[in-house]
Amino acid sequence: MNHTLAQVARSEARKNYHGDTSAAIGNLQTLVDCFPDEQDVSVETLDQNWSGAFAYLCVKLAGIKLVPHYPDPRIGGSFAWSDCWVRYARLPKIRLWHGADEEPEIGDLVAFQPEEKMTLQIGIVLSVSEDVLETAEGNYHNHSAIVERKRDSRIFGYIRLK
Repeated sequence: MNHTLAQVARSEARKNYHGDTSAAIGNLQTLVDCFPDEQDVSVETLDQNWSGAFAYLCVKLAGIKLVPHYPDPRIGGSFAWSDCWVRYARLPKIRLWHGADEEPEIGDLVAFQPEEKMTLQIGIVLSVSEDVLETAEGNYHNHSAIVERKRDSRIFGYIRLK
């Protein structure tokens, strides 16, 4: 269990990160700054798609050492993107992926497809009950938030960082 990551994620989710480039009110620059060498990571590209970047910020603030862009062509990008998290965790030499049928732990990253959109989302598990996960998420309706998610078929699996 990674309680430090969960504590950091809870705190960061409460800071109300939000995107909205059309109104110039977003505050995602802190997330962009985590990826200084990534050409495809900007406030504009993250708007409406920043759960992976939020997870990376929390991982970094929790003191877990992980480069922003893992040097393997199978990843296909940086940890700003949720699908890159999943591809990284599933690498044979990394082996951090745990299936949806396994029991999650506090501090796991959870990969799921939320009801409100079709893209893969990453959250950080804050608490676990029989039917519900409490998660800290970036990009919950384009805001950071603490959310209760049903433990159902929308969950693809868990990433347990060591």
